[in-house]
This record gives sequence, structure tokens and C-alpha cells, in this order.
Amino acid sequence: MTRFLVASAPEVDLGDLLRTALALEELDEAEADLNLNAGPSETRQAPGGSSASPVVAEGARVGDGARKTQSQKNIRRASRRRREMEETGRKVRPKAQCKYIPKAPLLESDIEVVNLPVTGCGYQGLNEGKKRLGETYTVDELLELGFVEIEWDGVTPQVIVEGGAKKFMVVLSGQPVDPTYQECQVRATQKILKTAEAANFCPEELEHPRASNSAALNHGIFHGQGTPRPINLSNGCRTELLNELCKDPDLCRMAYFADAAFKAWSPGVYEEIEEKLGRLQAHDPSLSKPFPLSVYPCAAFNFGPQVCCKGHRDASNYPPSWCAIQALGQFNARRGGHLVIKELKVFIQFPAGSTIHLPSALLTHGNTPVEGDEIRISFTQFCPGGLIRWVDNDFQTQKDMEKRLSKKKYLEKMKLKETRWKRGLEKICSLEALEKKYAPSKAGGEGSGASSGEVGSPLGA
Repeated sequence: MTRFLVASAPEVDLGDLLRTALALEELDEAEADLNLNAGPSETRQAPGGSSASPVVAEGARVGDGARKTQSQKNIRRASRRRREMEETGRKVRPKAQCKYIPKAPLLESDIEVVNLPVTGCGYQGLNEGKKRLGETYTVDELLELGFVEIEWDGVTPQVIVEGGAKKFMVVLSGQPVDPTYQECQVRATQKILKTAEAANFCPEELEHPRASNSAALNHGIFHGQGTPRPINLSNGCRTELLNELCKDPDLCRMAYFADAAFKAWSPGVYEEIEEKLGRLQAHDPSLSKPFPLSVYPCAAFNFGPQVCCKGHRDASNYPPSWCAIQALGQFNARRGGHLVIKELKVFIQFPAGSTIHLPSALLTHGNTPVEGDEIRISFTQFCPGGLIRWVDNDFQTQKDMEKRLSKKKYLEKMKLKETRWKRGLEKICSLEALEKKYAPSKAGGEGSGASSGEVGSPLGA
């Protein structure tokens, strides 16, 4: 798509103008495509306090009247789209999604999702224990161990599926085919690095069990590991830094792309999380997500400058859900920064700006290091399983539920836990199920219009 930027003053800041143009376009209908971005709008001011000039549609007359009309249309459209997202949630256009479904998986694994390590209640992955943390990987070592390198451009969507029901195990969601998106990730990188500088991390914080040469902070809504109820994570004096970071328009653009991709590739799981977290926030309005229009309740920042995550599983995350991992920085993705997945014995080229979704509670994952003069940071969004359990327990702990419910009702609740993982599995998609959901229907012309629970067992209810 061609964009024309029109500046009324010669001294206008083109970088600021570009960000304004992107903000005005972000909630445009075309940006709902996975190929572009879907995020909130933000109006910026040009130097001197005057409004920055708008994006002018291709073919429009570049005059004062055309600029004014286009600006008003963009603002109204952006406002309408934002209200719709806030009121009804994110929508996926079937015709758009069909463009990005690959005809065949990139890789078919012998491992089946059902056999991955999940707790009996189905709300978390099995804790691997400290002895399994801390594995590091280099490209040469991985090749010696028989791992397979997967070349990826960081743009084209690809999927890795299991060998049984062909359900998705890993989705290489890519990034928008839009040069401004790379500019966006460069600015987001600088913003995260500046936040790290302001946070003033001590040397001990740069080395920890999950990563080396990178401090890390979690931000958002969390429940688990001893918390009595869902809480807004506190990082002391750094909390406000994280609040400001999550308002950055470039980072928001990346966050909302990851959210849109999650909805498109795993609609059943997405809708479950959306519904239950909606109930959670209605029950406790004080709880605040890092990015209001993203379904994910929690985010993690690996501040780098050369983050190299060690092999680990995020056992407290909700098993059917996917963690959205986004790489940022400036590095040669053919030589370092790969995403390593131990169970699949693969390491995937992971270029800056691209997004990969995977069940981080179930698969051991990490990164290869980048070279000495390069920059690599990462940013993830995830859903703690404890939040889903809290909602399913009627906003109370299991102990409190046992005290308050009759014995019959309590046993019925416990019985549901025995099949939770099975029901979660039914929501994980396969290529076939996704094609059925998004393929043009004979009656409606574009998509079946069915909810994810109405298109057959692979998408589940």
C-alpha cells in the first residue's frame, strides 16, 4: 500500500509525522489483516503545537480540502474501530486470513501435544525443576547434537504441527509486509533500551536462571506462585517506567499485531481467555492489562542488550494458550538469535520484528547468542494459568471454594478438572480446521460466520 505524507511546514519532524500517519491508519479496516497492524490510534502534534498533516489516500488530490477531508475521515474511522474493538472484541476477516494459511506445514513432529507435560488440573505445565534450567545453546553445538536449522524470512507465516491430529505446535506468525513496521520495531528497540537505562539495573540482575546478559521484568495481571488472589505486578520504582513503556505507540503496534495473530491462528483458545479475563476484570476493575486492547494479561521484557534466553519452560502459563514472542534489535538472524525448541530438535531463524507463537508452558525454548557488536532484545505476552483457574473457581481459591460449596457441588467442580486438558486440546487448531473456519462458504460468500465452537471438533466449544 502506498502512503503519501503531506507536511504543511518545512520544519516539520518527518519521524513524528510518520508516527502520526501510522497512528491514524492503525485501526483502518485494512489494518485488521494479519498482513498489517491492528492497534489503537494516537494523534500526535507537530512542532509548534499545530496538528501534524494526515495520510492522504492514493489518488486523492493533495490540497487543503483533500487533506482536511482525509484527516477527518481517518480520525472518525479510527475512533469507530477502537470503539468496536472495546465493545465487541477483535474481529478476524475470513477472506483476509485465508491469504496467510499455508497449504502445508513447515514441519510435522513425531511428538503429540496430548503427551506434553501438563499438571493434573490442566491449568499449568509441569514444573521442570531447577536442575533443568540454564541450558545454553550455540549454533555449532546444536548442529553437533543433531538439531535442524529452519530458515525463515521472519515475514511469511508458517506452522509446525504434531504428528497425530496435526494440531499446531508452533506458529511462525511473521510480521506485516510494510516497511514502516521495521521502522516501528527500530524505534521500539530504542524505547526499550532507554527504559533499561532509566531502570539502572545492577550487574547481578543481568544474569539470572532464565537468561544471560539481560535484565527481565514482568508487567501486568498475575496469579500463582503463592499470590492469594490475582494482582497487578509491582516492580517498585520501575513500575511507572513499565507503564510508560506500554503506552509507546510503536510497542503497542507490535503488541496488537501479536494479539491479532493469536486470535486468527487459535480462535478457540483466544475466545476462552477473552471471555474469562473479561469476567475477571468486571469482578475486579482494579486489575489492569499492559495493553488494553490485547487479550494477554501479562507481558515480559528482556531488556538486553544481547538477550540470550536459556532453555526453559514457563510452567505457570496456561497450557492451551500460546506465548507471543517478539524479537527486536539489529542482528544477523542467520548467525544468531535463533529460537531453539528442544523437544522438536529445531532452531529457527528469528529476525528482528517478527513474531512466533508457541505453548511456552509445554515446550522447552531458548535462544542462540548474537555476535558481540549486535543488539537483541525480546518482548513477550502470555496468560498465567492461575488467572483461568481463579475465574473457574468463582473468584476464589480451591480451599475457599471447598469451604463455601456443598460437598456435591465441590466434587462436581473437581470432576471438571479431570477433563480440562482434554477440553483445552479441542480448542487448539489444525490447518484443516482453520481452512474450514475461514474458507468462503457457499451461502455467505466469505467465511462460515460460525464461532470457533461451531466448526467441528478440532476447534472445539
